[in-house]
Amino acid sequence: MLKSNISFAEEQLLSYLPKTGKYYEANRNYSEDRSNNNNNTTTTSLLSPFIRYRLISEEQVLEEVLKKYDLRECEKFIQEIYWRTYWKGWLEHRPSVYSDYLEDRNKLIEEFGNKKFYLNAISGNTNLSFFNNWVNDLKENGYLHNHVRMWFASIWIFTLNLPWQLGADFFMQHLLDGDPASNTLSWRWVAGIQTKGKNYLARKSNIEKYSNIEISDNEILNENANPLTEEKIYNVNELQLNSDYNLEEIKYILIPTDELNILKDLNHKKVNVFTGLPLEDYNDHNFSEKIIKHIKNICISCFIDDDFYKNIKIDIQFESYFENLDKWIEKFQIQEIYLPYVTKGNWKKIYKKIITKYPSINFIIFNRKYDVNSWIFSKKGYFKFKQNIPNLITKI
Repeated sequence: MLKSNISFAEEQLLSYLPKTGKYYEANRNYSEDRSNNNNNTTTTSLLSPFIRYRLISEEQVLEEVLKKYDLRECEKFIQEIYWRTYWKGWLEHRPSVYSDYLEDRNKLIEEFGNKKFYLNAISGNTNLSFFNNWVNDLKENGYLHNHVRMWFASIWIFTLNLPWQLGADFFMQHLLDGDPASNTLSWRWVAGIQTKGKNYLARKSNIEKYSNIEISDNEILNENANPLTEEKIYNVNELQLNSDYNLEEIKYILIPTDELNILKDLNHKKVNVFTGLPLEDYNDHNFSEKIIKHIKNICISCFIDDDFYKNIKIDIQFESYFENLDKWIEKFQIQEIYLPYVTKGNWKKIYKKIITKYPSINFIIFNRKYDVNSWIFSKKGYFKFKQNIPNLITKI
């Protein structure tokens, strides 16, 4: 079981580093480690629940891996890190994809919420025993191997004939690393509407090959389904990004839980911090208690357990977040607050609420250079993005 603290995250990164080369390339599609007798160990790094909130950033992971390996030796692992970056940039350029998903999800919950075959799927009560086990694993552990997620989504859409939006919503309710961009776009990709006309089909032979699952003859999958279709076309919106800022001018900063370690990554200490999570506004999904607890724990651990922050004034609030934000602003008579840029999800609307509430304060939203440099190439398909990875890593 994953521990929600900075020490565990950093130990996990260091312990997996030796596997980020040839081991990862050869074993990443296996849901469990076949190299020893302990089949409870995963082949992947388990870093995503921390990278998701940037307790450990993509840059930090890339730096550590590239200290150990040449790019050619760890190319597959590096590409997987950049998939997350690509998805975020792609969705930022097409924000209505996410808002449309949420709107459709809400309508579908009304339509399917009381239907037995939907309730059976989310309670792990289908006629597919292995799928039921995945449902229970997801709820219990907040995690599924990436290959399992692909099989799960495909079976949900093409065998159980459920809307992809409800599956994406179910994942977001329970995944510790649930990311609006990666999750939404991955479900769209499996359905065949992200890369139009190309869906992903879960096959018995593939599941049995890459897992320890034996599927019985009476557990039938739809292995010949056509991709879903979508009429709407999403055009690219140009982004207004700000990577031209002076660190010394950042005196007061509000740190969202999506950008926990931004100060450490920037190596900036001469600052006063307000952070935490307005729980009542963190609600675009019905998040499980496990997820909320994870976010709170890693937020506290980030600022309390790391010596980097020991001399920085930090106000961490969860209950009465906005009331305590009022007090923080009044206490220091703050006139200017820096805000790290946030991607699609709850924090977009939280930022809007904060900025609207304090019209007399100058809010400056700024971007990581890592994101700015990467998102330039996120307007089209991943293949074109991937071609630029060798150049991107020189800028880290």
